[in-house]
Amino acid sequence: NAERPTHASALEETVSSDARVAAVYCGRDTGRFREVPMPLKQIRQAAPQPSPVEPAPPRPPPGSSPQFPVVPTRSERTSAIPAPFIEEINYPSYDGLPMADNTDQAFDMSSAYHTLLDFFWERNDVFVATNLLVYYREGDNTTRVTPDVMVAFGRPSGYRGSYKVWEEGNHPPDWVLEVASEGTVDVDVNEKPDIYGGIGVPEYWQYDPTGGLLNPRLQGWRLNSLKYTELPQVPVAGAEIAIYSEVLGLRLEFDGEELRFWDPVEEQYLYSPLGAQRARRESDQARREEQQRRHEAEQARHEAERARREEQQRRHEAEQGQREAEQARHEAEQARREAERLAQALKARVEASERREQALRASIADLPAGSQPPDGSED
Repeated sequence: NAERPTHASALEETVSSDARVAAVYCGRDTGRFREVPMPLKQIRQAAPQPSPVEPAPPRPPPGSSPQFPVVPTRSERTSAIPAPFIEEINYPSYDGLPMADNTDQAFDMSSAYHTLLDFFWERNDVFVATNLLVYYREGDNTTRVTPDVMVAFGRPSGYRGSYKVWEEGNHPPDWVLEVASEGTVDVDVNEKPDIYGGIGVPEYWQYDPTGGLLNPRLQGWRLNSLKYTELPQVPVAGAEIAIYSEVLGLRLEFDGEELRFWDPVEEQYLYSPLGAQRARRESDQARREEQQRRHEAEQARHEAERARREEQQRRHEAEQGQREAEQARHEAEQARREAERLAQALKARVEASERREQALRASIADLPAGSQPPDGSED
């Protein structure tokens, strides 16, 4: 230890067949060396000139507390190392696993992602992603998690190959959704809550698109004191499950067929581009059906109007026939009365004629024989 170098640029060279191995001392307080294969010429060009060895600090007097040196940070330790000797850590953007295990899971992941992406499209301070690797330990490219859908507020939108929490201002995702499948449900239920709670994700959601994996099929959890507590359901007409997300400011619903997002401000459901296209087709179909119903209703109205006119015509004709029948009865009554009058008059004339005839016969009978009737008639 007494002969240990005290400057970060001290090098120890060993010769090999085709290269040199530079042992870089990374700090006086760590005592660590790192061997980096490199040609000797490059080592000599990159290595700065060593400075004089600093004297050791005086020994503290007996009985006093020792003054421990401050341990430098990683950036302070590596800042003194020449660039050729710093080994950059690669954080892959692909973990080699499929995005989804089945079509239902893929559809719901894509639908939720595009729905939220479209909802926050005009905000450049909201980052929305799907199936993106999240690294939450600097310097460790093997400890990571891959949310099916995630939303981070206060972070710029745009492209990322992965989400490194320390490069995002130590800001973890604010909202995470995991769409369950037979191959992922155990991890989603038993492991990921500890991971997301450990890095400080405020809300964690799980959704089962096929049924039989989660009960209930839609669940929301809120982080309280590093532990998740389940969010309560709210009664909503037409929804089997409805839960409000404070982070998103939206209500998530399961209507028995699919996962939906309700915007309480605009009082409308959100749709992804695929969902909007389907909704537009359904709207067009409903519009065509409504037009067909209006057309049929208009035809029925015309038919009813025509039937009403025909009924009015029949009623008018019936009334006309009734009036004509009444007129005929009136005329028949008048004819009957006229016939009775004529019959009575004829009868009176006949009776009068009979009376004259009788009177005449009586007068004739009273005349002497051989005399003429008074009116000059014979017999």
